[in-house]
Amino acid sequence: MQKALLVDDDRNIVQTLEIYLEEKGFAVTTAGSAQKGVACFKEQKPDLVLLDLRLPDQDGLEVLHQIIASGIPTHVIVITAYATVETAVKAVKMGAFDYLPKPFLPSQLDLLLDKISQFQALRNEVARLKGIFQEGDLLTRSRRMHQVLDTARQAAKSNAIVLISGESGTGKGVLASLVHKWSQRASQPFVTVDCAGLHENLLESDLFGHVKGAFTGATRDKTGKLSLAEKGTIFLDEVSEIPYVIQGKLLRFIQQRQYECLGGTQTLTVDARVIAATNRDLDELVRDGIFRQDLYFRLNVVELFLPPLRERPEDIPLLVEHYLRRFAQLNDKPVKEIEDECLQCLQSYPWPGNIRELVNVIERAVILSEHPRLRTSDLPAHIAHYQQALPDRSCLISLAEMEKKHIQEVMIHSPSLEEAARALGINLTTLWRKRKQYSLD
Repeated sequence: MQKALLVDDDRNIVQTLEIYLEEKGFAVTTAGSAQKGVACFKEQKPDLVLLDLRLPDQDGLEVLHQIIASGIPTHVIVITAYATVETAVKAVKMGAFDYLPKPFLPSQLDLLLDKISQFQALRNEVARLKGIFQEGDLLTRSRRMHQVLDTARQAAKSNAIVLISGESGTGKGVLASLVHKWSQRASQPFVTVDCAGLHENLLESDLFGHVKGAFTGATRDKTGKLSLAEKGTIFLDEVSEIPYVIQGKLLRFIQQRQYECLGGTQTLTVDARVIAATNRDLDELVRDGIFRQDLYFRLNVVELFLPPLRERPEDIPLLVEHYLRRFAQLNDKPVKEIEDECLQCLQSYPWPGNIRELVNVIERAVILSEHPRLRTSDLPAHIAHYQQALPDRSCLISLAEMEKKHIQEVMIHSPSLEEAARALGINLTTLWRKRKQYSLD
Protein backbone atom coordinates (compact mmCIF):
# COMPACT_ATOMS: atom_id res chain seq x y z
CA MET A 1 0.00 0.00 0.00
CA GLN A 2 1.32 3.46 -0.93
CA LYS A 3 1.66 6.10 1.78
CA ALA A 4 0.69 9.78 1.63
CA LEU A 5 1.46 12.68 3.98
CA LEU A 6 -0.75 15.79 4.26
CA VAL A 7 0.96 18.84 5.73
CA ASP A 8 -1.69 21.54 6.18
CA ASP A 9 -3.21 23.39 9.16
CA ASP A 10 -6.67 23.71 7.54
CA ARG A 11 -8.66 20.89 9.17
CA ASN A 12 -11.47 20.96 6.60
CA ILE A 13 -9.06 20.53 3.70
CA VAL A 14 -7.09 17.85 5.54
CA GLN A 15 -10.24 15.83 6.28
CA THR A 16 -11.43 16.12 2.68
CA LEU A 17 -8.04 15.12 1.24
CA GLU A 18 -7.66 12.29 3.77
CA ILE A 19 -10.96 10.73 2.66
CA TYR A 20 -10.10 11.26 -1.00
CA LEU A 21 -6.64 9.65 -0.75
CA GLU A 22 -7.85 6.72 1.35
CA GLU A 23 -10.41 5.98 -1.36
CA LYS A 24 -7.49 5.99 -3.81
CA GLY A 25 -5.77 3.30 -1.73
CA PHE A 26 -3.27 5.42 0.22
CA ALA A 27 -2.40 5.01 3.90
CA VAL A 28 -2.63 8.64 5.03
CA THR A 29 -0.74 10.52 7.76
CA THR A 30 -1.56 14.16 8.60
CA ALA A 31 0.46 16.99 10.15
CA GLY A 32 -0.75 20.47 11.05
CA SER A 33 2.69 22.10 11.34
CA ALA A 34 6.02 22.20 9.54
CA GLN A 35 7.90 20.61 12.42
CA LYS A 36 5.49 17.69 12.70
CA GLY A 37 5.37 17.38 8.92
CA VAL A 38 9.15 16.95 8.62
CA ALA A 39 9.20 14.47 11.52
CA CYS A 40 6.35 12.42 9.98
CA PHE A 41 8.04 12.49 6.58
CA LYS A 42 11.34 11.10 7.92
CA GLU A 43 9.52 8.45 9.94
CA GLN A 44 6.93 7.35 7.36
CA LYS A 45 8.90 7.90 4.11
CA PRO A 46 5.68 8.48 2.12
CA ASP A 47 5.34 8.07 -1.64
CA LEU A 48 3.29 11.28 -1.92
CA VAL A 49 3.34 14.57 0.01
CA LEU A 50 0.68 17.28 -0.25
CA LEU A 51 2.32 20.36 1.26
CA ASP A 52 0.75 23.71 2.12
CA LEU A 53 3.08 26.69 1.71
CA ARG A 54 1.53 28.66 4.56
CA LEU A 55 2.08 26.84 7.85
CA PRO A 56 1.79 28.25 11.38
CA ASP A 57 5.41 27.67 12.41
CA GLN A 58 7.46 27.77 9.19
CA ASP A 59 7.44 28.54 5.48
CA GLY A 60 6.37 25.52 3.41
CA LEU A 61 9.30 26.07 1.02
CA GLU A 62 11.67 25.37 3.90
CA VAL A 63 9.81 22.12 4.57
CA LEU A 64 10.15 21.28 0.87
CA HIS A 65 13.89 21.95 1.09
CA GLN A 66 14.23 19.57 4.06
CA ILE A 67 12.23 16.88 2.23
CA ILE A 68 14.44 17.12 -0.86
CA ALA A 69 17.63 17.29 1.23
CA SER A 70 16.70 14.10 3.09
CA GLY A 71 17.20 12.09 -0.10
CA ILE A 72 14.07 10.04 0.64
CA PRO A 73 12.32 9.41 -2.70
CA THR A 74 8.85 10.96 -2.92
CA HIS A 75 6.59 13.15 -5.05
CA VAL A 76 5.65 16.51 -3.52
CA ILE A 77 2.60 18.47 -4.68
CA VAL A 78 2.62 21.98 -3.26
CA ILE A 79 -0.83 23.37 -2.47
CA THR A 80 -1.61 26.93 -1.37
CA ALA A 81 -4.28 29.61 -1.47
CA TYR A 82 -1.57 32.20 -2.07
CA ALA A 83 -0.69 31.15 -5.57
CA THR A 84 1.80 33.15 -7.55
CA VAL A 85 3.83 32.19 -10.58
CA GLU A 86 7.01 33.05 -8.68
CA THR A 87 6.39 30.63 -5.80
CA ALA A 88 5.17 27.94 -8.21
CA VAL A 89 8.35 28.11 -10.28
CA LYS A 90 10.53 28.22 -7.16
CA ALA A 91 8.81 25.15 -5.65
CA VAL A 92 9.19 23.14 -8.86
CA LYS A 93 12.83 24.22 -9.26
CA MET A 94 13.48 23.04 -5.71
CA GLY A 95 12.13 19.61 -6.58
CA ALA A 96 8.33 19.65 -6.17
CA PHE A 97 6.54 17.50 -8.73
CA ASP A 98 3.86 20.10 -9.37
CA TYR A 99 1.87 22.99 -7.92
CA LEU A 100 -1.85 23.15 -7.10
CA PRO A 101 -3.57 26.42 -6.05
CA LYS A 102 -6.51 26.40 -3.61
CA PRO A 103 -9.38 25.96 -4.11
CA PHE A 104 -9.03 22.99 -6.43
CA LEU A 105 -11.34 20.30 -7.74
CA PRO A 106 -10.85 16.56 -7.18
CA SER A 107 -10.43 16.20 -10.93
CA GLN A 108 -7.33 18.45 -10.79
CA LEU A 109 -5.73 16.23 -8.16
CA ASP A 110 -6.77 13.16 -10.18
CA LEU A 111 -4.87 14.58 -13.12
CA LEU A 112 -1.70 15.10 -11.05
CA LEU A 113 -1.86 11.58 -9.61
CA ASP A 114 -2.22 10.22 -13.15
CA LYS A 115 0.81 12.28 -14.22
CA ILE A 116 2.84 10.82 -11.33
CA SER A 117 1.84 7.27 -12.32
CA GLN A 118 2.74 7.92 -15.96
CA PHE A 119 6.05 9.48 -14.95
CA GLN A 120 6.95 6.50 -12.77
CA ALA A 121 5.95 4.00 -15.45
CA LEU A 122 7.98 5.83 -18.11
CA ARG A 123 11.03 6.11 -15.86
CA ASN A 124 10.84 2.42 -14.97
CA GLU A 125 10.51 1.41 -18.62
CA VAL A 126 13.48 3.53 -19.67
CA ALA A 127 15.53 2.07 -16.83
CA ARG A 128 14.48 -1.47 -17.78
CA LEU A 129 15.52 -0.95 -21.39
CA LYS A 130 18.91 0.33 -20.21
CA GLY A 131 19.31 -2.55 -17.79
CA ILE A 132 19.11 -0.10 -14.89
CA PHE A 133 17.34 -0.63 -11.57
CA GLN A 134 16.33 2.51 -9.72
CA GLU A 135 14.19 2.86 -6.66
CA GLY A 136 14.93 5.88 -4.57
CA ASP A 137 18.68 6.09 -3.95
CA LEU A 138 19.33 2.48 -4.94
CA LEU A 139 20.59 2.80 -8.48
CA THR A 140 22.47 0.07 -10.36
CA ARG A 141 23.10 -1.65 -13.66
CA SER A 142 25.46 -4.22 -12.10
CA ARG A 143 24.51 -7.83 -12.83
CA ARG A 144 25.61 -8.85 -9.33
CA MET A 145 23.40 -6.19 -7.79
CA HIS A 146 20.44 -7.27 -9.92
CA GLN A 147 20.87 -10.80 -8.56
CA VAL A 148 20.91 -9.44 -4.99
CA LEU A 149 17.76 -7.42 -5.64
CA ASP A 150 15.97 -10.41 -7.16
CA THR A 151 16.71 -12.41 -4.02
CA ALA A 152 15.64 -9.47 -1.85
CA ARG A 153 12.26 -9.26 -3.60
CA GLN A 154 11.69 -12.97 -3.06
CA ALA A 155 12.66 -12.71 0.60
CA ALA A 156 10.42 -9.67 1.08
CA LYS A 157 7.34 -11.76 0.29
CA SER A 158 8.00 -13.90 3.37
CA ASN A 159 8.51 -13.15 7.06
CA ALA A 160 11.99 -14.67 7.00
CA ILE A 161 14.81 -12.90 8.80
CA VAL A 162 17.15 -11.17 6.35
CA LEU A 163 20.85 -10.58 7.06
CA ILE A 164 22.45 -7.89 4.88
CA SER A 165 26.25 -7.92 4.82
CA GLY A 166 28.77 -5.69 3.12
CA GLU A 167 31.32 -2.96 3.73
CA SER A 168 30.37 0.34 5.32
CA GLY A 169 28.73 2.71 2.89
CA THR A 170 27.41 0.10 0.43
CA GLY A 171 23.75 0.90 1.14
CA LYS A 172 22.70 -1.79 3.61
CA GLY A 173 20.16 0.50 5.25
CA VAL A 174 18.69 1.48 1.88
CA LEU A 175 18.26 -2.16 0.91
CA ALA A 176 16.69 -2.97 4.29
CA SER A 177 14.08 -0.25 3.80
CA LEU A 178 13.34 -1.62 0.31
CA VAL A 179 12.80 -5.14 1.66
CA HIS A 180 10.30 -3.62 4.10
CA LYS A 181 8.66 -1.59 1.34
CA TRP A 182 8.28 -4.70 -0.86
CA SER A 183 6.78 -6.72 1.99
CA GLN A 184 3.20 -7.07 3.22
CA ARG A 185 4.24 -4.96 6.23
CA ALA A 186 4.96 -1.89 4.08
CA SER A 187 2.17 0.21 5.64
CA GLN A 188 3.48 -0.51 9.16
CA PRO A 189 6.50 1.00 10.97
CA PHE A 190 10.08 0.52 9.86
CA VAL A 191 12.14 1.05 13.02
CA THR A 192 15.95 1.29 13.04
CA VAL A 193 18.19 0.39 15.98
CA ASP A 194 21.79 1.66 15.77
CA CYS A 195 23.57 -1.21 17.52
CA ALA A 196 26.99 0.46 17.20
CA GLY A 197 26.07 3.92 18.45
CA LEU A 198 24.93 3.22 22.02
CA HIS A 199 26.51 2.00 25.24
CA GLU A 200 25.44 -1.47 26.44
CA ASN A 201 22.76 -0.30 28.92
CA LEU A 202 21.45 2.38 26.57
CA LEU A 203 21.25 -0.12 23.70
CA GLU A 204 19.31 -2.61 25.83
CA SER A 205 16.92 0.16 26.88
CA ASP A 206 16.60 1.45 23.31
CA LEU A 207 15.79 -2.02 21.99
CA PHE A 208 13.66 -3.52 24.78
CA GLY A 209 12.58 -0.45 26.75
CA HIS A 210 12.86 0.00 30.51
CA VAL A 211 10.73 0.58 33.58
CA LYS A 212 11.10 3.48 35.97
CA GLY A 213 14.01 2.92 38.35
CA ALA A 214 15.67 0.23 36.21
CA PHE A 215 18.95 2.15 36.39
CA THR A 216 20.27 5.54 37.47
CA GLY A 217 18.48 8.20 35.47
CA ALA A 218 15.49 6.02 34.54
CA THR A 219 12.90 8.45 35.90
CA ARG A 220 10.02 7.09 33.84
CA ASP A 221 9.00 4.06 31.81
CA LYS A 222 10.29 3.92 28.23
CA THR A 223 8.83 1.96 25.33
CA GLY A 224 11.47 0.01 23.42
CA LYS A 225 11.86 0.05 19.68
CA LEU A 226 10.78 -3.58 19.44
CA SER A 227 7.37 -2.54 20.72
CA LEU A 228 7.29 0.43 18.31
CA ALA A 229 7.85 -1.99 15.42
CA GLU A 230 4.64 -3.94 16.13
CA LYS A 231 3.27 -5.40 12.85
CA GLY A 232 6.20 -3.78 11.02
CA THR A 233 9.96 -4.30 10.69
CA ILE A 234 12.81 -3.87 13.18
CA PHE A 235 16.13 -3.13 11.47
CA LEU A 236 19.20 -4.00 13.56
CA ASP A 237 21.95 -1.92 11.97
CA GLU A 238 25.48 -3.25 12.66
CA VAL A 239 24.09 -6.20 14.62
CA SER A 240 27.65 -7.50 15.16
CA GLU A 241 28.18 -4.72 17.73
CA ILE A 242 25.48 -5.98 20.12
CA PRO A 243 27.23 -6.90 23.41
CA TYR A 244 27.38 -10.61 24.18
CA VAL A 245 25.22 -10.24 27.32
CA ILE A 246 22.35 -8.80 25.26
CA GLN A 247 22.61 -11.34 22.44
CA GLY A 248 20.85 -14.02 24.48
CA LYS A 249 17.87 -11.76 25.10
CA LEU A 250 17.71 -10.93 21.41
CA LEU A 251 17.89 -14.63 20.53
CA ARG A 252 14.91 -15.34 22.78
CA PHE A 253 12.90 -12.62 21.06
CA ILE A 254 13.74 -13.97 17.60
CA GLN A 255 12.77 -17.51 18.60
CA GLN A 256 9.68 -16.78 20.70
CA ARG A 257 8.79 -13.15 19.91
CA GLN A 258 8.89 -12.53 23.67
CA TYR A 259 11.04 -10.35 25.93
CA GLU A 260 11.03 -8.28 29.13
CA CYS A 261 11.82 -4.59 29.49
CA LEU A 262 15.03 -3.68 31.30
CA GLY A 263 14.15 -3.91 35.00
CA GLY A 264 10.70 -5.32 34.24
CA THR A 265 9.07 -8.66 35.02
CA GLN A 266 6.14 -8.65 32.61
CA THR A 267 6.66 -10.75 29.47
CA LEU A 268 5.84 -8.79 26.31
CA THR A 269 5.03 -10.19 22.87
CA VAL A 270 5.66 -8.36 19.60
CA ASP A 271 5.00 -9.29 15.98
CA ALA A 272 7.90 -7.66 14.13
CA ARG A 273 9.94 -8.84 11.18
CA VAL A 274 13.71 -8.74 11.78
CA ILE A 275 16.25 -7.42 9.27
CA ALA A 276 19.87 -7.18 10.40
CA ALA A 277 22.96 -5.68 8.80
CA THR A 278 26.68 -6.01 9.46
CA ASN A 279 29.96 -4.85 7.94
CA ARG A 280 31.91 -7.55 9.79
CA ASP A 281 32.46 -11.26 9.22
CA LEU A 282 30.07 -12.92 11.69
CA ASP A 283 31.66 -16.33 11.05
CA GLU A 284 34.95 -14.96 12.31
CA LEU A 285 33.28 -13.30 15.32
CA VAL A 286 31.65 -16.63 16.19
CA ARG A 287 35.05 -18.37 16.04
CA ASP A 288 36.52 -15.66 18.28
CA GLY A 289 33.72 -16.12 20.82
CA ILE A 290 32.43 -12.56 20.34
CA PHE A 291 29.13 -13.45 18.67
CA ARG A 292 26.81 -16.29 19.66
CA GLN A 293 26.70 -19.10 17.13
CA ASP A 294 23.02 -19.86 17.78
CA LEU A 295 22.09 -16.20 17.23
CA TYR A 296 24.11 -16.14 14.00
CA PHE A 297 22.26 -19.21 12.71
CA ARG A 298 18.90 -17.60 13.56
CA LEU A 299 19.82 -14.33 11.83
CA ASN A 300 21.32 -15.92 8.73
CA VAL A 301 18.13 -17.27 7.13
CA VAL A 302 18.40 -15.22 3.93
CA GLU A 303 21.75 -13.47 3.46
CA LEU A 304 22.14 -10.60 1.00
CA PHE A 305 25.71 -9.50 0.27
CA LEU A 306 26.19 -6.01 -1.16
CA PRO A 307 29.39 -5.86 -3.23
CA PRO A 308 31.66 -2.83 -2.68
CA LEU A 309 31.55 -0.01 -5.20
CA ARG A 310 35.02 -0.88 -6.57
CA GLU A 311 33.55 -4.21 -7.76
CA ARG A 312 30.68 -2.52 -9.62
CA PRO A 313 32.43 0.30 -11.53
CA GLU A 314 29.63 0.36 -14.12
CA ASP A 315 27.44 1.99 -11.45
CA ILE A 316 29.72 4.97 -10.83
CA PRO A 317 28.53 7.09 -13.83
CA LEU A 318 24.88 6.46 -12.84
CA LEU A 319 25.46 7.45 -9.24
CA VAL A 320 27.52 10.50 -10.18
CA GLU A 321 24.80 11.78 -12.53
CA HIS A 322 22.07 11.10 -9.95
CA TYR A 323 23.76 12.96 -7.09
CA LEU A 324 25.17 15.71 -9.29
CA ARG A 325 21.64 16.57 -10.35
CA ARG A 326 20.35 16.42 -6.78
CA PHE A 327 23.03 18.60 -5.19
CA ALA A 328 22.98 21.12 -8.03
CA GLN A 329 19.25 21.50 -7.44
CA LEU A 330 19.54 21.70 -3.65
CA ASN A 331 22.33 24.28 -3.73
CA ASP A 332 21.01 26.24 -6.71
CA LYS A 333 24.21 25.61 -8.67
CA PRO A 334 24.42 25.67 -12.49
CA VAL A 335 26.41 22.41 -12.68
CA LYS A 336 24.72 20.20 -15.28
CA GLU A 337 27.39 17.79 -16.52
CA ILE A 338 30.74 16.25 -15.71
CA GLU A 339 33.88 16.35 -17.86
CA ASP A 340 35.13 13.02 -19.20
CA GLU A 341 38.49 13.40 -17.48
CA CYS A 342 36.78 14.04 -14.15
CA LEU A 343 34.52 10.98 -14.56
CA GLN A 344 37.52 8.81 -15.48
CA CYS A 345 39.22 10.01 -12.32
CA LEU A 346 36.21 9.00 -10.24
CA GLN A 347 36.06 5.61 -11.95
CA SER A 348 39.73 4.84 -11.26
CA TYR A 349 39.49 5.63 -7.53
CA PRO A 350 38.88 2.51 -5.31
CA TRP A 351 36.27 4.15 -3.00
CA PRO A 352 37.11 2.61 0.39
CA GLY A 353 34.07 4.43 1.80
CA ASN A 354 31.87 3.13 -1.04
CA ILE A 355 28.68 4.98 -2.04
CA ARG A 356 28.64 7.10 1.11
CA GLU A 357 32.08 8.47 0.24
CA LEU A 358 31.08 9.06 -3.39
CA VAL A 359 27.97 11.02 -2.32
CA ASN A 360 30.06 13.26 -0.03
CA VAL A 361 32.63 13.89 -2.78
CA ILE A 362 29.96 14.84 -5.34
CA GLU A 363 28.21 17.16 -2.88
CA ARG A 364 31.49 18.93 -2.09
CA ALA A 365 32.45 19.19 -5.76
CA VAL A 366 29.09 20.66 -6.78
CA ILE A 367 29.16 23.23 -3.98
CA LEU A 368 32.71 24.37 -4.81
CA SER A 369 32.38 24.24 -8.60
CA GLU A 370 32.13 27.52 -10.49
CA HIS A 371 31.54 25.98 -13.90
CA PRO A 372 28.59 24.33 -15.70
CA ARG A 373 30.63 21.11 -15.96
CA LEU A 374 32.27 19.35 -13.04
CA ARG A 375 36.06 19.34 -13.43
CA THR A 376 38.88 17.30 -11.92
CA SER A 377 40.00 20.45 -10.09
CA ASP A 378 36.68 20.38 -8.19
CA LEU A 379 37.57 17.02 -6.61
CA PRO A 380 39.53 16.51 -3.36
CA ALA A 381 43.27 16.28 -4.00
CA HIS A 382 43.60 12.65 -2.89
CA ILE A 383 41.06 11.65 -5.56
CA ALA A 384 42.10 14.08 -8.29
CA HIS A 385 45.74 12.92 -8.07
CA TYR A 386 45.10 9.28 -7.23
CA GLN A 387 47.35 6.81 -9.01
CA GLN A 388 46.96 3.09 -8.65
CA ALA A 389 50.09 1.57 -7.12
CA LEU A 390 52.03 -0.63 -9.51
CA PRO A 391 52.87 -4.13 -8.29
CA ASP A 392 56.36 -4.78 -6.93
CA ARG A 393 58.01 -6.49 -9.90
CA SER A 394 60.46 -8.21 -7.57
CA CYS A 395 57.50 -10.28 -6.34
CA LEU A 396 56.57 -11.41 -9.85
CA ILE A 397 57.95 -14.93 -10.46
CA SER A 398 57.27 -17.58 -13.03
CA LEU A 399 54.87 -20.47 -12.46
CA ALA A 400 57.82 -22.88 -12.53
CA GLU A 401 59.67 -20.91 -9.85
CA MET A 402 56.53 -20.84 -7.71
CA GLU A 403 56.16 -24.63 -8.09
CA LYS A 404 59.82 -25.16 -7.17
CA LYS A 405 59.49 -23.08 -4.00
CA HIS A 406 56.29 -24.84 -2.99
CA ILE A 407 57.73 -28.35 -3.45
CA GLN A 408 60.84 -27.36 -1.52
CA GLU A 409 58.73 -25.94 1.33
CA VAL A 410 56.59 -29.10 1.55
CA MET A 411 59.67 -31.35 1.54
CA ILE A 412 61.26 -29.35 4.37
CA HIS A 413 58.18 -29.80 6.57
CA SER A 414 57.49 -33.45 5.71
CA PRO A 415 59.08 -36.36 7.67
CA SER A 416 59.56 -38.42 4.48
CA LEU A 417 59.36 -38.20 0.71
CA GLU A 418 56.22 -40.37 0.82
CA GLU A 419 54.51 -37.83 3.11
CA ALA A 420 55.69 -34.95 0.89
CA ALA A 421 54.26 -36.64 -2.22
CA ARG A 422 50.97 -37.27 -0.39
CA ALA A 423 50.75 -33.62 0.73
CA LEU A 424 51.47 -32.43 -2.83
CA GLY A 425 48.88 -34.81 -4.29
CA ILE A 426 51.37 -36.55 -6.59
CA ASN A 427 53.07 -39.97 -6.62
CA LEU A 428 56.68 -40.66 -5.68
CA THR A 429 57.77 -41.01 -9.31
CA THR A 430 56.42 -37.55 -10.16
CA LEU A 431 58.08 -36.09 -7.06
CA TRP A 432 61.41 -37.66 -8.03
CA ARG A 433 61.09 -36.14 -11.55
CA LYS A 434 60.26 -32.70 -10.13
CA ARG A 435 63.24 -32.87 -7.74
CA LYS A 436 65.53 -33.65 -10.67
CA GLN A 437 63.96 -30.92 -12.81
CA TYR A 438 64.45 -28.25 -10.13
CA SER A 439 67.74 -29.64 -8.68
CA LEU A 440 66.18 -30.20 -5.26
CA ASP A 441 68.02 -32.43 -2.75
